[in-house]
Amino acid sequence: MPKKFVPKGVLPALVTPFNKDGDVIADSFRAIIDYAINKGATGVVPEGTTGEFVYMSMEERKQLLKLTTECVNGRVPIVAGTGQSSTKAAIELTKYAADIGCDAALVISPYYWRPSDKGYYEHFASIARQSDLPIILYNIPQMGGMGVIPPSVVEDLADIDNIVGIKDSSGNITYTLELIQKLKGRISVINGNDECFFSAVTAGVNAAIMASANIMPHLWLDLMKKVRKGDVEGALKLQLSMQTLARIVTRYGGAPPVKAALKMMGIDAGKSRMPLNTGGTLTPELKEEIRVELEKLGLIQASKRSPLVKEVDINGILAEAGVGPEQQRGLKLGRGSNQIVVVSIVCGPKTGPLGSAFVQLLTTPRIGHEALSVILEPNLPVRPSSLMLPARRIESLRQASMFYGPVQSGAAKAVVSLLAAGKIPPSTLQDSVMLMAIDVDLDTVDRRAVTAATEAAVSAALGQIWR
Repeated sequence: MPKKFVPKGVLPALVTPFNKDGDVIADSFRAIIDYAINKGATGVVPEGTTGEFVYMSMEERKQLLKLTTECVNGRVPIVAGTGQSSTKAAIELTKYAADIGCDAALVISPYYWRPSDKGYYEHFASIARQSDLPIILYNIPQMGGMGVIPPSVVEDLADIDNIVGIKDSSGNITYTLELIQKLKGRISVINGNDECFFSAVTAGVNAAIMASANIMPHLWLDLMKKVRKGDVEGALKLQLSMQTLARIVTRYGGAPPVKAALKMMGIDAGKSRMPLNTGGTLTPELKEEIRVELEKLGLIQASKRSPLVKEVDINGILAEAGVGPEQQRGLKLGRGSNQIVVVSIVCGPKTGPLGSAFVQLLTTPRIGHEALSVILEPNLPVRPSSLMLPARRIESLRQASMFYGPVQSGAAKAVVSLLAAGKIPPSTLQDSVMLMAIDVDLDTVDRRAVTAATEAAVSAALGQIWR
């Protein structure tokens, strides 16, 4: 008998917007659904893992499913998350979803207690047999207490008429491939891991239910279209452009990063419920990285930023630190630059004006322009003693992490390399100090690229000092 429902395309695992009191914000939920449908989502999935279903009571879940049918109003299929750890409770919610007009049910494998293979089979078979709603099995073993649904059990369940698919969120592409091989198209294999989308689609998967589809369903659909047209190279390029955001969403609880992203996009996605709604769930640095990724993908407008300066005014920095024009004339100056980093370095005796400025900058930092010793690794400063400071103000923890991480590493590597090559006079190692003023594109995403660019620019500047 033909299956009643065939999932296709990209369906967002909808987030549930809660207010500070933990109540669902209906208008926000409607806005999230409208955005997804307008961007081409081929269906919606309320009360999945991203929807925080485990934090809701049975009555709350019924109310949210009813709200979903009202908001969608027949525009796309609704795959209702009806899974419960208890078979009886899952049957009750699945029947309710059928009664209010949902198109299918997504049923998670039993959690907390891990059943036997027979227990898995009977759980899903009982739900399917006591409701005529199409059932999609849900495999997500990384959540506490759940095991992988054995492929042999999935094969047996595929014989039940209204079991129409399995969503695999394991992130284990070998498991996905095994399902595709053994099921032979009898039921759909659905990708549930954002980071594996390209691999799954190229293997033949025709549908995905993912958290990041709340944010960019149209981009995932475009990737799927590219694969179908044979543009595998273009599809891979698109996957890689989305991979960082997909990874953040997948590895930081789904709902919190998705809600943060939607808020940046102008959609009030509300809060999560405790314990997800805590200050440590998403650090300011991570939120900043989400913003940068959204800008890269064209999902929000890029912030207006000042371009890299052509030349860092290290003379002005020295003047502010008490080193006047006459005193600066006796110092050695070098400059280096590329598309990511611009640096000016000054070197002089530690017993002179530069040494005094060195101490002042280190002990009385300016907010946003804090100076830091250049170290190769903890407790291993470079020689000559060197101080680096940002030419432009540090505005966020993410920028601070970039400057006092990859930039510092690149500067230290440059000094050590020149020292190893014998290009820094031994007499300067103990008697001199260096001050590095560095301007860097702090929104660069590739930290290795920042390290390499800093090393190159600092090496060029040091090469001018010690010709």
